[in-house]
Amino acid sequence: MPHREGFACAGNWIIDHVRLIDHYPGEEGLAFIREESRSTGGCAYNVICDLRAIDPDLPLYAIGVVGEDEDGHFILDDCHKRDIDTFQLVATSEAPTAHTEVMFSQASNRRTFFYNPGANNLLDVAHFDFDHCLAKWLHLGYLLLLEKLDQPDPQFGTHAGRVLQMAKAAGLITSVDLVTAESDAYQRVVVPVLPQVDYFIINEIEAERTTGIKTRSDGALLKDGVESAATRLLALGVNRGVVIHFPEGGFAALKDDSKFWQGALALPPDKIRNTTGAGDAFCAGFLYGGYHEWPVQQCLEMGVCCAAGNIGVAASSGGMAVKEANFALLQKHACRM
Repeated sequence: MPHREGFACAGNWIIDHVRLIDHYPGEEGLAFIREESRSTGGCAYNVICDLRAIDPDLPLYAIGVVGEDEDGHFILDDCHKRDIDTFQLVATSEAPTAHTEVMFSQASNRRTFFYNPGANNLLDVAHFDFDHCLAKWLHLGYLLLLEKLDQPDPQFGTHAGRVLQMAKAAGLITSVDLVTAESDAYQRVVVPVLPQVDYFIINEIEAERTTGIKTRSDGALLKDGVESAATRLLALGVNRGVVIHFPEGGFAALKDDSKFWQGALALPPDKIRNTTGAGDAFCAGFLYGGYHEWPVQQCLEMGVCCAAGNIGVAASSGGMAVKEANFALLQKHACRM
């Protein structure tokens, strides 16, 4: 097999139009927009940009579909500036670049998304070429938000399952993320691909909807539920580890039954501007540690530091620093758990 280095990030490439609003109104209500920005959006785009910020020298490969439009050109130009290989980031005239209107409420610190999937829905098995892509690790997301990859496959559950099998056959490590969808498709789309997944990195709500095991009650995190959900996901086929993140921190369970908890950094309110992209930032931090075979606890620490860095900016990414600067946050802030 060829020598492999770095990450391929595949899946959702989105432009986020982020609106910071004073509160989220009811229907026919009025809210004031306090700040606006355009930024990276979607799992593949956010994670690959975060990885680049963590390590300027890491080989990175983009895989996906964008439109032949202003937003698509913005994404391609942005990747070129970041020294990201775009050979498999295809521009098409068949659909516009995916975009999301993100409403972030100052009153509640919560986000609401209005999404146009556009060209993301065209990504399929034929777009993946692991002979050209010499990455060591494939990160794919978000399942449940990729129309063709979520379609059934008679052998590997879904088209995404076939892609993941192709990656593993070529010698890559695989990881997967989901979107938090109001959907009954978790059992149909997610569960069948788990035997092709090495690391499953999701939030507590996605863990609950995939397994049926409650992870929150009256707003409180159920630690026993988080552990039980992770154990269930490993039993369903995840090969190496399940990583679950949540506002309070992160948790990892490995195939050898070892378990690890890590609290989020306790940031002062004036350091919290936007939680959009925090999950992807956590994911990038954990992935970077896993790639370098760090101890799992250190991977979780990197994850919560990266999430904390991104919370301080108004966009979906852009708060990330090089790895040493991320870890320095541990010396400045206490942990919540």
